[in-house]
Amino acid sequence: MNAINVFTPKENKAFIGRSAELQQLKKLDQANEAAILTVYGRRRVGKTELLEQAFRQRNILKFEGIEGRPAQEQMNYVLQQLAIYIGETRLLTYKPLNWIDVLTKLAEYTREGIWTIYFEEVQWLACYKDTFIAELKYVWDNYFRFNEQLIVILCGSSPSFIINNIVKSKSLYNRSQYEIGLREFNLLEAQQLLAKRSQREVMDAYLCVGGVPEYLKRINSTASVIQELCENSFVQDSYFFTEYERLYTSSLHENKHYRDIIEFLSKHKHATRTEINKHLKLSSGGYLSSVLSELEQCNFIVKQTPYNLGSDSNLARYSINDNYLHFYYKFIKPNSKEISTGKYNVEPMRALGLESFTKWLGFAFERMIRKYDYIIAKILGFSGIDYRSGSFFNRATSKESPGYQLDLVFDRADNVYTICEIKYSKTTISSKVIRELEQKLELFPNPKQNTIQRVLITTCGADKQLQAAAYFDRVITFSDLFHAENWK
Repeated sequence: MNAINVFTPKENKAFIGRSAELQQLKKLDQANEAAILTVYGRRRVGKTELLEQAFRQRNILKFEGIEGRPAQEQMNYVLQQLAIYIGETRLLTYKPLNWIDVLTKLAEYTREGIWTIYFEEVQWLACYKDTFIAELKYVWDNYFRFNEQLIVILCGSSPSFIINNIVKSKSLYNRSQYEIGLREFNLLEAQQLLAKRSQREVMDAYLCVGGVPEYLKRINSTASVIQELCENSFVQDSYFFTEYERLYTSSLHENKHYRDIIEFLSKHKHATRTEINKHLKLSSGGYLSSVLSELEQCNFIVKQTPYNLGSDSNLARYSINDNYLHFYYKFIKPNSKEISTGKYNVEPMRALGLESFTKWLGFAFERMIRKYDYIIAKILGFSGIDYRSGSFFNRATSKESPGYQLDLVFDRADNVYTICEIKYSKTTISSKVIRELEQKLELFPNPKQNTIQRVLITTCGADKQLQAAAYFDRVITFSDLFHAENWK
């Protein structure tokens, strides 16, 4: 057998975060048991970098699916790449009949030793069908599993395909299968990546593009975050301008209704299931439930239900969850024609209305705080107490005061309601907030007369007049949100 020229990733000495995932992969590496590892997450979230850094000491054979090509071409490509690895030119002309043909060839060269067979963008390899997984099952049972030092990685940017066709697949059930759904960086990890930025700039970057590592890197040079954001969004063929179509192709292409739902939600702050169904004109309620669930699995949308009601409540409403998509639909897409013609190439910041942008950041800040409600509970010192949390609204408030919502409520087992008012501002918050919250509390039901704890979550704190009023029991600011101990 010829010497095999394996894929060897370079060490990334600047690699940050992912400590829990790296620990999980280290245990898998040392388990001395053949394993199938499934990794999924939205485009640019860092799947490839994580896997290559975790397994770079192993012998890796890496194969990447080609977008939009038929199954025969995918199989031919894998064998061509294998031919390059092993130096066997005869494989260049071999025409496989099926994936069993391809995978048994791989098994020949990985029968012994420390091997990782790494399939990247597996949804493209599989052409979004079950055939690849069914035939992998056969080869796993009859060949791969006998090498105790072999790891097969199935990685992709279409979470719904991977969850439904691989993770939940009966073909691979109980076959040493491991799973990592890779999420974006949290706020603290984003700060580590943007180490030279101020807390304000880190927060603005996070609110605009989320914790997607590649996106954060794009706005981490010498200019301000806003300048970098505009240059990467409003210049002809710029990164964030063209990223939407790439994201759609890799993560949202599987179902035509994915884009329809996201575009509908982009025009509304939120929408109920009934409103979405009416827009799509679907007859099957079960089908819509499945599609919405898949988009939730991808973390592209989020289902918001009043904290005191179950997830199946008719009051449940959906909204976009992905920060980049929020930014794209609010500021990039409306300017797409002008961007395409190069109108803003010289002065890209002209495309971003700062007043509108600041107001939008306020909504983005609210969404982020609700997402990290468990961090707020930890900051306030009651994370060890049972609680339900979420925003509050009901039919009565919706009728009496359209747009009414308590930003974040914790219903605690110790008979306390912790009610949080969330304000994004570039200055300290004035005492006007007292009247705003009091008007909301008038519509908040408290039949058991639980204690009310009032909390203000903001960027710069309270002004002197508000501090003197001693209205809020606690004010949470940037210093709390960026405090490392609160994220452990």
